[in-house]
Amino acid sequence: MTNIALLVPALNESAGMERTARVMREALESGVVSSATVLDGGSDDDTVEVALQFGIRSLHIPSVQPELGPVLGKGDSLFRGVHTVPADWYVFLDADLGNISLDHVTALTQHIGEPGISFIKGGFVRVDEHGVPREIPAGRVTELVGRPLLRRVAPGLTGLSQPLSGQVAIEAKLAKSLSFVTGYGVEIAMLIDVFRAVGAEGIVEADMGFINNRYKPDDALEEVRDQVLAGAALRIVTMPEYGLVVHNSVTNRD
Repeated sequence: MTNIALLVPALNESAGMERTARVMREALESGVVSSATVLDGGSDDDTVEVALQFGIRSLHIPSVQPELGPVLGKGDSLFRGVHTVPADWYVFLDADLGNISLDHVTALTQHIGEPGISFIKGGFVRVDEHGVPREIPAGRVTELVGRPLLRRVAPGLTGLSQPLSGQVAIEAKLAKSLSFVTGYGVEIAMLIDVFRAVGAEGIVEADMGFINNRYKPDDALEEVRDQVLAGAALRIVTMPEYGLVVHNSVTNRD
């Protein structure tokens, strides 16, 4: 039987943790996953307590591999999580999805075990709190920055509906071989690393249906954009039309 660990990185997510933890419990009880863990980056609210109400344990990430220093965000939590929680496969799920359900988790696991597949990227339609599709389906930063950068790596990656989404499933051996970047650049760097490790044939997209994720106002997008650019830059992905060169190599450590 495949050991599937559901990992939810979280920092001060008490507002949405009741909904997320309930789904984590459902995933456990239905056998969709073998274990479920909140990767707590050091919350000072009730995130851990709310998760525990549903029988979901939290891993205090600042106490894991303390020699690495302070926790630097989601990518750091994921790195320490996959090197601590045993599994054959990991499912990464954001803690702040407004309509998270068991069906979403099940969708991410449906291709596990298929020959040659090492990475499952969640694809979905972004909707608001009323279920209405957002004007830009994949998000503003994805369309303006993410897809153009990914086109430099492999045009096929731009066909993913949500290339910058954090909803993924990944084979444990592959996950442990990655160096995770921090901040909003973690997803684009992970996708590039995975593509270079297993090729397009090792990646499949799972249809998760409709997802209501947190909407960022325009004045918050600059930080997201810059961190996505930085994540790609760490993988030496640049823009030739601006006099910069694209290199096909992967950094070993961030």
